[in-house]
Amino acid sequence: MTRGRAGSYDATELHMALGLSSDARQDLPGLLARRGLRRTGPRRAVLDVLADSRAPLTVPEIHARLGGRRAHIVSVYRTLHTLVRLRLVRPTDAVPLAAALRGSQRYELAEELTGHHHHLICRGCGAIEDLEGCLLAEAPLTKLARDVRRTRRFEVTDHEVRLFGLCRRCSA
Repeated sequence: MTRGRAGSYDATELHMALGLSSDARQDLPGLLARRGLRRTGPRRAVLDVLADSRAPLTVPEIHARLGGRRAHIVSVYRTLHTLVRLRLVRPTDAVPLAAALRGSQRYELAEELTGHHHHLICRGCGAIEDLEGCLLAEAPLTKLARDVRRTRRFEVTDHEVRLFGLCRRCSA
């Protein structure tokens, strides 16, 4: 595994079909230290759960995967808030409105750790599946960002694509 600028791992190498590589997983606690945080049990546990997941998870799902023994649910909320603030974890907006109103926001590791990707979202069951890589070609995306900057005086810094439909289970 190679390191990119500033000693961080190349994001595309970190993401594997079943989660993070063992080298990247071992470096997760180091990311906390480099960002000035102690490597507490709940922080490491939440990062491990998200690294093992193939899809974004809600706080109750993260807590359940911890088995309730490694962190109290309040610690999971606090830990996620801290990890989001440090941009190690990102919330996804890919939840149905009713679920969002119930506080069912889902979280995943930041793209710095997993590589750039988009999501397939089932309108039936709410399942989210990652689409690896970027669906948008570089040239049209650059042109769009330039047009938006010129016409709206808005600087595009990032993008995400969410495709909605029905998964195999719901469409059967």
